Amino acid sequence: MKIHNHIIPKAIRRHSIRLWLATAITMTATLAALTGCSADNEPENPTGGDGTSVTFGATIATREGHDNGNAPTSRAIPDGTFEEGDWILVHIDGERKVFVYRTAGGFVHDPTISALNVDPTPPEWKSGETGKDVLAYGPTGVIMYDVNEGYVFQCAVAKDQSKDKDYEERDYVYAAQSLDRGNPALTFRHGMTRVVVRLRPGGSLTSEEVAGASVLLGDKNIFLVADIDPQTGTLTAHVPTGGNQLQPQTVTPHRCAATPTGYAVAYEALLPPQDVSGKLFISARLSDGTELGYAAESGSMLEGGHEYIYNVTVEENRLVVTVTDSDVPWQDGILTTKIDGKEFRLIRTAEDLARFARDVNGDGVTSGSGKTDLNALQVADIDLQELAGSKDAALRALAADWVPIGGYGTSYTGIYCGNGYTISGLHITTNHSYNGFFGSVTGNGALLTGIHLRNVEITGPTAPRTGALAGYIQNGTATLCSAKGKIEISLPTDGDSGGVVGGLVGHAANCSINRCHTNVDIKADGALQGRGSAYAGGIVGQNICLSTTSTLFTCRADGDVSLTGTGTSTATQPLCAGGIAGYNSSHSNSELAAILACVATGNVTATYTGTDAVNAWAGGLVGYNGEMGELWYSYARGTATATVKDNTEGAVGAIVGGYAPSSGNSAIEYCFGAGAGGKGTSGLEERGNIAYNIAPGEGEIKDIVGHDWTKEGISTTDYNVSATPAYGINVNERKFNIQDVWKAGEGVWPVLDMEYNGEKK
Repeated sequence: MKIHNHIIPKAIRRHSIRLWLATAITMTATLAALTGCSADNEPENPTGGDGTSVTFGATIATREGHDNGNAPTSRAIPDGTFEEGDWILVHIDGERKVFVYRTAGGFVHDPTISALNVDPTPPEWKSGETGKDVLAYGPTGVIMYDVNEGYVFQCAVAKDQSKDKDYEERDYVYAAQSLDRGNPALTFRHGMTRVVVRLRPGGSLTSEEVAGASVLLGDKNIFLVADIDPQTGTLTAHVPTGGNQLQPQTVTPHRCAATPTGYAVAYEALLPPQDVSGKLFISARLSDGTELGYAAESGSMLEGGHEYIYNVTVEENRLVVTVTDSDVPWQDGILTTKIDGKEFRLIRTAEDLARFARDVNGDGVTSGSGKTDLNALQVADIDLQELAGSKDAALRALAADWVPIGGYGTSYTGIYCGNGYTISGLHITTNHSYNGFFGSVTGNGALLTGIHLRNVEITGPTAPRTGALAGYIQNGTATLCSAKGKIEISLPTDGDSGGVVGGLVGHAANCSINRCHTNVDIKADGALQGRGSAYAGGIVGQNICLSTTSTLFTCRADGDVSLTGTGTSTATQPLCAGGIAGYNSSHSNSELAAILACVATGNVTATYTGTDAVNAWAGGLVGYNGEMGELWYSYARGTATATVKDNTEGAVGAIVGGYAPSSGNSAIEYCFGAGAGGKGTSGLEERGNIAYNIAPGEGEIKDIVGHDWTKEGISTTDYNVSATPAYGINVNERKFNIQDVWKAGEGVWPVLDMEYNGEKK
């Protein structure tokens, strides 16, 4: 059983009555002995019948807790959950009572506790009662205790929070509401302020120098004690009025175990709500003894239940501070913030992400059961395998087999900003209509940006649409995303349907995918039937224009693509594999399916193992470039191979495996193929400005990077490396000069500028 000690600063006085730490600790031990860890006090009839004891369930707002791999159990409340044996105070029926948390039964009254101003009588439901007004607050370990009065309406944080216990056990939560007899449950909210300070180097300083810096909050000007409002449970900083009361202090924060990308070190602390305007609030001491300080700006009010993140650039003689994610309330256990007038749910942990996915999906079947337009802002690196340790069985299952966000009938339509952080350990083994981190994403406002997937393993399922990031995107935008891992699946190719798999997106239609990078090895096989087909590509399996231009711009794919088919099909292009896209074509008479300024470095293989007259298409960039398919300013370094029955060569090319004839308006211009396949494709017409391999790394590849050409109307987000969120959330149509998207790479091979490309800042 976990025992909360009543840690009370020695110098605190209330109404000139001395508070004794030893007495409080003794009382806690006594309560523990009396209470024990059994469930004997759980009611026989928990349904709320007349005369039964009041019990209730509880949810608590989530908070990113300190995680050093060996975190104490007391971090449960900062993490957003109660644990077996947690005690809280409850004002009910005009009396103060102690309730204890039982994993099996929620909060139950403990009648064995005898203490000053604590009533041991169990509260009961009376005839005709539909609810009870309650104030619940705690845990008891943070509530101050007076030897003459008992529990008082005050709580305190530690002056030195550098140790795990002194930070993690100082959280305070409260709930003031009517307890519904028919559904007795309370929603607790955080009362303290959480302050996070992140340091990064500036000027001539290095990350190592900044990582060794120590941080203090305040200069004997931070209040540690808070008064509790007896009606609402909210906190107000306790201002000492003299005597021996605890005076304002300097706080030593807790060093975070995890540091966000781009920063050298991060600290965190819990403080009572208070005004820090004009106060020396952040002090940093460098390893050479240099001391730098930051005075909070006017209007810097730290509100209870809010989080304030101070991003600090440490230079030789000053601290440059920006405050982000300030004014972030906890709402029913969920952290949210607003950016440009849009509300975003903050994703800080694997459980945050899993709950977001569950809320979007609803029941996964019924249209309208999920909140498909939810927006999310990721603010930390996340490992989905951490879900394996969740107390929620449904969340634990997601570690081994992720359920894609958005599916058939519940397509995702919101904004997910990964903010440059990573998501690791995406594993999928079950069949879904659409497989990937996201399943189906649709709508002109849908946006996936700054999402970086690592250790992706999609193995085993048979899914018609599969991609590491998303199985299907229509009319949306994906920008500044990446994926690393492997996809090994079977593709359903029966009837008139086809199966598609991409390193990033399976099926892309009427969308913009730009500045994305994959290193995903793909192995896919399909049993061809009827008019079925199979497409595989390093970025997308299929890029289709249905009504508006569908564009891939400045994307790079480094993984190998292998597509194998058997059976039979009457489709014109039954098997298509490409380094960027398996298939690129328009179904519109006026709009294009465009692939612009893309690079593929992996090898591509398309193989037909059946006995019928079925061909296979493989291209270093695109398997088949169809009608109104535009392929410009791109190059492939890998080798494409296509084989059919009897080991004869299929349709293969260093640039494309096949293409629509001139009458189909297939445009292949300023492209370069370094692998096998001669001039880029079998039978490619000598037209336009095709650049092909004369000698590896030489020749007309210069035409790709040197041609002065502007492309307008590409939907993308702005990139600002110094901003937070770093990758932006607003989509706008930009024009790009093709020269600006390239920069010097190794030797003669250029690389894509995937940050400040296009219009220079």
